[in-house]
Amino acid sequence: MSDVCLILEGTYPYVAGGVSTCVYQLIKETPHIKYSILYIGATRDSQKEYKYPIPENVRLIKECYLFDYNLKGKTKELGIDFDFKKLMKFHAGLKTGDVSQFKEFYSTFFDPDKRICDPMDLMESKEAWDFLVKYYEMQFKGNSGISFIDYFYSWRFTHYPMFKILSADIPRAHLYHSLCTGYAGLLGAAASVKYKRPFILTEHGIYSHEREIEIYQADWIYNTDKDYRAKKNLSYFKEWWIKIFHFFSKVSYDRADVITTLYNGNKEKQIAYGADEEKIELIPNGIRLEDFAELAANKVSNEKLAIALIGRVVPIKDIKTFIKSIAFVKNQVEEFVVYIMGPTDEDEDYYEDCKRLVSLLGLEEYIVFTGRVDIKEYFSKIDLLVLSSISEGQPMVILEGYAAKIPTVTTDVGGCNELINGSTKKDIELGPGGLVVPFGKPEELGKAISQLLNNSEERLQMGENGYQRVKEYYQENMTVTNYMNVYNRYLSSSM
Repeated sequence: MSDVCLILEGTYPYVAGGVSTCVYQLIKETPHIKYSILYIGATRDSQKEYKYPIPENVRLIKECYLFDYNLKGKTKELGIDFDFKKLMKFHAGLKTGDVSQFKEFYSTFFDPDKRICDPMDLMESKEAWDFLVKYYEMQFKGNSGISFIDYFYSWRFTHYPMFKILSADIPRAHLYHSLCTGYAGLLGAAASVKYKRPFILTEHGIYSHEREIEIYQADWIYNTDKDYRAKKNLSYFKEWWIKIFHFFSKVSYDRADVITTLYNGNKEKQIAYGADEEKIELIPNGIRLEDFAELAANKVSNEKLAIALIGRVVPIKDIKTFIKSIAFVKNQVEEFVVYIMGPTDEDEDYYEDCKRLVSLLGLEEYIVFTGRVDIKEYFSKIDLLVLSSISEGQPMVILEGYAAKIPTVTTDVGGCNELINGSTKKDIELGPGGLVVPFGKPEELGKAISQLLNNSEERLQMGENGYQRVKEYYQENMTVTNYMNVYNRYLSSSM
């Protein structure tokens, strides 16, 4: 039995990124805490190797894969008596955000000590089919234009991963800590029901908001409209997916004893999405300043100014807008090079689109895709960092850049504005650590990049301002201490 079970979705130890780095920091800097990890991924084939070391105080790693299930293709009658009223009430809650039935739903269908049958057998049962037909007819009465076939497969694709997660074998622990809502938060909520142990929820980015962005852009979700032009109203099935993820968030918020997040803007969003304000505590990210001390002291003078975007080559980082901004910079700055530094294999189609865009805009001599690299090897020669994301939490890369006295041009998403301009009066007085622009506007991004590349005095001063900001407010020991204060609140009484 571990002290803390970390429930991690698509992050540490298989995926590099800001959340993974924070998890690794926390484990490494609290060697007296025994951890277990419950990792949630898409499929087993997608996880190939650890991207981080595994400290000795991690005693167990269990894995659960959302889409690894075997569909037998046969419907059988289980001989169980469905309470249609209770099931309909729960599914109505999925649509309206009423989470009051979750505890009973989990205990009846998923808790291995109490459930009425195997959940995956239930998915293919005659009883489930009868329920689905009845629920469809009750909703639409045949007059909606919503295809039952589309309805059936949407129900299957939304429910199979949910059933897979809720059926997971949850390790015993004194305390459960999920690093997002979504499927990880849902499993944290289930653990709090099954074992009656405290549940801590941490959100860096707002999960349901990020999934909503992806769903808006998705073309694989059924759309019953024959006219595919942009419309004010989403298709029924896109709304369905969005409501599912908002429901997961509300369940997580409801079951959590403490909700932590990075900055005030996130806190306001959590409250808007249904979190209890009294549960929310702010714990900003932090870095080890000493790890970057030599880089800040030994800057290299380059023949060409160097710009870097550090992040995964995926749509939510909006690499395409960044590439378009460089086409503007090309006409404003004489000599420069651009490094896009981050994994390219998470969305290979998007990566290929980005490479084609570079070619189309004639930027091959400027832009280099480095793939996954040790950013410290580049930091001594980078003059400016850029983030073009459409959603962020509180990016570690800005803090790491500050530690090496590198300013940032970033889109106005997540906690980026606070990192650049400060949040309190004392913080603001330090001065800006870069420039902030709206997301999705390549010309404005290009103008800001050009402004700092063409003004070395302003650029260097902003790098110095950023260094003072991270030194004052965003050091790793502060972050770890804050998390330990939360852990100790519960561990001291249960160990």
